[in-house]
Amino acid sequence: MAAKTGIFSKPAVRLADILAPERNSFGLIRLAAAISVLITHSFEFLSGTVESDPVFAWTGHALGDHGVQVFFFLSGILIAQSFEKSRSLLEFVTARALRIGPGLAVCILLTAFLLGPLVSTLPLRDYLQDPRLARYIMSTATLVTGSAPLPGVFDHLPLAGNVNLSLWTLKYEVACYIGLAAIGFAGFFDRRIRFAAVGLLSFAIAALFIAPFKPADAYTVAENLRHFGLYFALGTLAYLVRERLALTWLAVLPLAAAALGLHKTHFGELAAALLLGYLTLLLAARTWGRLGAFTREHDYSYGVYIYAAPVQHTLQYWMPGLDALVLSLWALAATLPLAYLSWTLIEKPALGMRRAWFGRRQAARVAPAPRSGQPAAVALAVPHAAIQSPVAFRWPARQAEAPPAPRTFAEGPLFANRLGRIAARPLES
Repeated sequence: MAAKTGIFSKPAVRLADILAPERNSFGLIRLAAAISVLITHSFEFLSGTVESDPVFAWTGHALGDHGVQVFFFLSGILIAQSFEKSRSLLEFVTARALRIGPGLAVCILLTAFLLGPLVSTLPLRDYLQDPRLARYIMSTATLVTGSAPLPGVFDHLPLAGNVNLSLWTLKYEVACYIGLAAIGFAGFFDRRIRFAAVGLLSFAIAALFIAPFKPADAYTVAENLRHFGLYFALGTLAYLVRERLALTWLAVLPLAAAALGLHKTHFGELAAALLLGYLTLLLAARTWGRLGAFTREHDYSYGVYIYAAPVQHTLQYWMPGLDALVLSLWALAATLPLAYLSWTLIEKPALGMRRAWFGRRQAARVAPAPRSGQPAAVALAVPHAAIQSPVAFRWPARQAEAPPAPRTFAEGPLFANRLGRIAARPLES
């Protein structure tokens, strides 16, 4: 149900109204964010410093940094939604692992065993026997670093030895998933304490993310976690208040004024995050016609994100002298087909495996086998009806009773009660 803006009495869409996939353009925005990272890397790879991105001088963050901020903000919303819909912690963890893991694994192997030998200055035998090859695979697969070198690969470029810089943010994404699962397990998604949960999360955001201004290239690991955690936490908070969060362009002016006025102060990062997150939701509230529909069905953003950097370095290696704009265009043209293959052959089938597995498990819970001595002939004759109301068909004389809807993991009891259940028996999976 739409809210009122209170000024022109026009209906304002709420976040809850656009969470259905067909009502938003999250896929298109994620793709745009991935392309913004590609553009920033073109400047950085050619000069050796992220400060060469023109946006950096204005905000202290490169264009691609803002793209990653959008990624984390949207993840806060979508992962919170995923957690609330999951019927067990196992289902939630499996969904997250299947979304990131298979595509990343294939990218790492292709980079190490196809791209590496093609561009390495070492003979193939020396390349394959070099211990740096195994270290690259282990370091990137475990998300330790995105800057691991491959033997003899890109050693003479401005960012010498760097192979796939984009991967460095994935460990922070996983850390945010763990944090969300922790607060979800503690009961923050239970509607009975929604008001208190929103208050506690808002206080945590204010306490953790009010800090002196610092440019992004000077962040430590802890500061990166805090920085990305801010955008993820704001996305989660937006999801928690989704029924009340109205999306209207009338709110942009005060948010923009606050972001400009507080820039490079203790409150600057928080104000900028609020503005960027709200603008993201306003853009996402539009479906953007056929382009939006296409990106809802074909999510190439992850593929663009993980393949762009190796492609850019390869183009830079084979065609020296390209400027940042030309390098970006060439890289996008070469990366999109890889993203298409990654989505079509790896990512989408992996997501299908998750739905098939947990769908069968849920169906088994809803339609248990008949007990010993009870006839199953009626249930076999009308399987759909029997699944929906088995009691009515076993006992015609009784009034039909609709079974309670299966609860999701986040709709269960609060943290203390859940601990009591775990003490008595293992967590259902």
